[in-house]
Amino acid sequence: MRIFEVFRQKTPGDQFVHVGEVEAPASDAALLAAKEHFARREVCSALWVVDRADVHAAYWDVEVLSAGRSKTYRRSAGLKAGRENILD
Repeated sequence: MRIFEVFRQKTPGDQFVHVGEVEAPASDAALLAAKEHFARREVCSALWVVDRADVHAAYWDVEVLSAGRSKTYRRSAGLKAGRENILD
């Protein structure tokens, strides 16, 4: 048996939210178990199941993960109206 993490989308266009886990031998069985556990009593438009073995996480120091926040020069604001396109 494998453990699958379950994500539910309430209505189309909403973000998927982690709601729990199910244990199943394969992804198709995990989807059925997730439907029974997480979609019967709650509003649900879609479910995702992800094998826990396929989830990779990084547990780095806060300084490593937040180092890029002040680098506004890395964000493109796009071309402004009325400006000449430099690629032409």
